Amino acid sequence: MLQFAAESTHERLCAWIEENYTPHTETDSELLIANTVTANITALGYVSDKFDVGEGFHYESWEDYSCDVIPQVKTYMDGRPALRSGGIKFSFSHESDNTCFDVLVLSAWVYDADMNNNMITIASVPQAHSEQWLAFEKEVQRIFHSAIPYRGKVYIVGGVENTFDATVEMDDIYLEGSLKQDIMKDIDAFFEKGVEIYQRLKIKPFRKMLLAGVPGTGKTMLCSAIAGWGQEKDYFVIYVSGSNQYGAKFWKIHEALDMAASSDSPTIVIVEELDSYLDDENKAQMLNVLDGSESPGNKHGTILIATTNHPEKIDDRVLKRPGRLDRVFIIPEMESEDIAEKMLRQYLGDAWKDEHVEIVPDLIGRPGAFIREVALYALTMAAYNNEETLTVDMLSNSLETLVKQIEAKDDFLTAHKKQEMGLAAQRKAKRNGFLYD
Repeated sequence: MLQFAAESTHERLCAWIEENYTPHTETDSELLIANTVTANITALGYVSDKFDVGEGFHYESWEDYSCDVIPQVKTYMDGRPALRSGGIKFSFSHESDNTCFDVLVLSAWVYDADMNNNMITIASVPQAHSEQWLAFEKEVQRIFHSAIPYRGKVYIVGGVENTFDATVEMDDIYLEGSLKQDIMKDIDAFFEKGVEIYQRLKIKPFRKMLLAGVPGTGKTMLCSAIAGWGQEKDYFVIYVSGSNQYGAKFWKIHEALDMAASSDSPTIVIVEELDSYLDDENKAQMLNVLDGSESPGNKHGTILIATTNHPEKIDDRVLKRPGRLDRVFIIPEMESEDIAEKMLRQYLGDAWKDEHVEIVPDLIGRPGAFIREVALYALTMAAYNNEETLTVDMLSNSLETLVKQIEAKDDFLTAHKKQEMGLAAQRKAKRNGFLYD
């Protein structure tokens, strides 16, 4: 049987333990609902050797335990074994004498009409050692909850994927003046010196930064570069995503901050489009988090880096009170020809010619994404037409067509801004002579 019905699983597992395991133990045992992380094979591999569980006892090892009613069925996460059904026996011993004890854990997949596939886990624990078992269980939960087995990449909360590689280099980020240096100095100073100061003042070492600017100014690229910077320092980097079926929900931020609180290293939490998470239902919870009452207690320090295209949508209680958002950095559109030229050179690569500098003045006042599109479209058209050299005319044509497209879009939206379109209009269609919404 690969899967039990949810309502009968506990009874089956408990009955099997009592018939096949408990009679063979020398001490009185009790049956506990165990945390499913104790059946996570990869997480178990990260428990430190001789992990101290209290009163002189430490964790020794685990091994498979044959259970003829539960097949061993694994799941995988990020290419590594994760939850596995079946039996596992954990062994613990005392550091100074020959006292030892074992804990048997049985895990089975169940089907629940509300939760679909889920796992139920039962542990047979010697009554005299329940506290030691719970200490071990807590450590495995911390390891799993802080994604220690899945480090090395940016960990995603609430996305379709579990992790991603941060591939943007900090040298690829072009911002006006000393803005990039100011942002990175703030982050680095917090982790290097600020955490100790926060702790000395008995303040949770939790810093919050907002990157604000119109779309296309490079906020996402900057966040990716910060993530890569953090990975190089072996920090824990968490990205909160609104891309799965649940969308932008506050519980995703809360989950990420819980993971940060369980982290054994400095942690960076990245939340894009913060305004989309601040609906009326969740605003009070977010204020509690930003105030500190529900913020992460990571002793190594946590920085929350949020972005927004619409700072005007963020409540003044969040935006204008120091301590809720410690710093707000405005990411501007292109203001200097020097930065615009460097960015254009970067995107054109080997195709760059000195004469291309002619179009740089026309890039001023545009976001970085605009410059990237000018370069990419020109390169693509040159390759499509089998041109060996990218001319100024090709770049100018790319720029002109993009400007016309933007102007046409703006004209279209202006003309239709008072006109409801798509589903909104359909909802207000007439039914039996009446408008409905």
